[in-house]
Amino acid sequence: MITMPTKLNKNSAQCFTLAILCAILAGCASLHHPMVTPVGNGYEEVTHPTRASRSQPETMRISFLYRAPDGKITLIWPSLYGVKEVIKGDVAIFVVDKAYVSDNPEDPRGMKPRLFAVQSPDLPLDITDEILWRWSKTSGKTYAQALQFFSMVTPKEKNGQLEFQLEFMTDKVDWPDKSTVQQSWDQMSDIMREVKNKGIVRKDFRWGTLYIEK
Repeated sequence: MITMPTKLNKNSAQCFTLAILCAILAGCASLHHPMVTPVGNGYEEVTHPTRASRSQPETMRISFLYRAPDGKITLIWPSLYGVKEVIKGDVAIFVVDKAYVSDNPEDPRGMKPRLFAVQSPDLPLDITDEILWRWSKTSGKTYAQALQFFSMVTPKEKNGQLEFQLEFMTDKVDWPDKSTVQQSWDQMSDIMREVKNKGIVRKDFRWGTLYIEK
């Protein structure tokens, strides 16, 4: 009569301990699975835990995709640069990690931020050069140097318009470190149409992702 409750207590304790262990293991496992975050109008960010090697700390790569009303998923770009997207209707403006070929023989390939636009399920469009060309017209700076000195862009929506915060890297004293250019959504539609109609389909040689570049 005395031992039965003790046995039940032991069984209960064992079950409780096992449940806690399973919860901990499940929690640890969940940290290593992609995490999906909706960002509006069918667009989603997917966070992927990754590491270059076993000796390197774990980092996060965020991909960008579109989930259609019928559930079909379209991968837009495998790696975002870490800047918040601007989404209006079915159009998304975002910054990606894009591969490039360097003139430096010691570092022939690298990654750099580029400004993209997409109207899913169409291919994404590299609109960086178009925005720099429009900025050079309003700022009085040369387009060739804008391309050369460009280092980063951050899109924002402000007062119903798109504002692009540009950053440049140069030692020229007459060149700004930062500047902005504004475009209306109608102007953005014109830019996207221009790149789509006159651009060339290319494949990023790091990710293998197709995009259109003018």
